[in-house]
Amino acid sequence: MKAWLGPAASVLALVVVWLISTNHGPFSGDAVNDLYVYSVDHRLLADGQVPFRDFPFEYPPLALLPIGLIGGSAVGMSLAMLGCAIVAQLAAWSLGGARAGWAMVLLPPVAGALVRTHIDLLPAALTLVGLALLVRDRPAWGLAMLGLGTMAKLYPAAIALVAIAWLLGRGDRRAARRGGIAFAAVVLALGVPFAVLGGFPSTMVRFHVDRPVQIESSAATVLEVLGGSYVTGDPVRPDRFKSNGLDGGAADVVLVLTTLASLAALAALTGLAARRPRVDALVLASFGVTLALVALSKVLSPQYVCWLLPLAAVAWARGGRLPAALTAAAALLTQLWFPSHYFDVVYQHGWAVTAVAVRNVLLLMALVATARALARSPRHAAAAPSPG
Repeated sequence: MKAWLGPAASVLALVVVWLISTNHGPFSGDAVNDLYVYSVDHRLLADGQVPFRDFPFEYPPLALLPIGLIGGSAVGMSLAMLGCAIVAQLAAWSLGGARAGWAMVLLPPVAGALVRTHIDLLPAALTLVGLALLVRDRPAWGLAMLGLGTMAKLYPAAIALVAIAWLLGRGDRRAARRGGIAFAAVVLALGVPFAVLGGFPSTMVRFHVDRPVQIESSAATVLEVLGGSYVTGDPVRPDRFKSNGLDGGAADVVLVLTTLASLAALAALTGLAARRPRVDALVLASFGVTLALVALSKVLSPQYVCWLLPLAAVAWARGGRLPAALTAAAALLTQLWFPSHYFDVVYQHGWAVTAVAVRNVLLLMALVATARALARSPRHAAAAPSPG
C-alpha cells in the first residue's frame, strides 16, 4: 500500500466530518463567535488604520493575516481554518503516525463549530509543523515555525522554550543555538515594524494585563467558590475587553496564585523535558505546558481547545492516552454551555457554573496526568542522544 494513501484518506475524512459536523447537527452551534470582532478589525485595516497605534488589537501581528484577508466571512474563515486543520493533521501523522493522524478527524465534533469561527487553528498548525521539523532534525526551521505561531497567539513561545531545553538536554547545543536564533529572528521580523509604527507591544500587553479574570477560567472557578466577586463585560457591566470576567473580592490574590502555579508548572515540565531525550518527551512536555497555560492562566476562552486537541492527538499516540482522553472530555463538556448557553454562565446559573468548574478540573487532571507520563518516560541513561 502506498505510503500516501493513509494520510490522504484521513484528510478526506477530516474534510467530510468538518463540513458536516460544523454546519449541521448538535456540534454546529455558532451563536457566540469572534467573526464580528474580526469584521470590525478588517474594516479598520481596509480604512488604512494601523493596528496597535490607531486601534487596539489584542493579538500579535501574524493574527492580522487571516483577519485582514478574510475578516468576518463565515465561509472564508471556515475554509481557512479547515486548511490549518489539514496542515496540523499531516504534521500529526509525522509526529505520531496513523493513530495521531486519524485522531485529528475527531477535531470538529469534539471542539464544535468554534473551529470555523476563530483563528486559533492557525497557531495550532504552526506549532505542530514546528514540532514535526524539530524531531526531523530541522531545529532552525522548527523553532522558526514556533516563532510564527507565537506571533499569531503567544502560547507557542512556551513550547519554544521546551524545545530549546530539550535540545540542550540531548547535548545538541549547536541546534539549540541555531533554533533560538531562528525563533528570535522571526519574532523580531514580525514585531519590529509594528513597534516602529507605534503601539506594539505595549497596547497588546496592557490589554491583557488590565483585563479581569475571564469568567470560564480556573481562577474564576475559585472565585465562584469564595464569593464576593462580580461579573464584568457586556451586557452586565460593559467594558473594553470583549469578554466576560470576574472582578472584586479575592480576584487579585487568586490571580497571583494561579499565575505562580502556571509558572511553576512551566518550569517543572521544561526541566523534565531537558532530562529526557526521546521524541515522546518533547511531545508530552509541549502538550503539558499548553495545558498549564490554558488551565491556569487568567483567560480560558472556549476556542483554546483548538490549541490543545491537535497536541492531544499526538500525545495519544506517544504514551499520553489518559491526558489526551481527559482533554477531549473537557472539550466536549465545553459544548454544554458554549455557544448556545454561554449567557447562563454570564448570569451565574448554577448548572452552568458547575459545568465550567468540572471542565476546569478535567483540564487540571490532564495536566497532572501529562506530568506523570513525562516523568515516567526514559531518562538519558536509557536512550542515547541523537546527533544534532
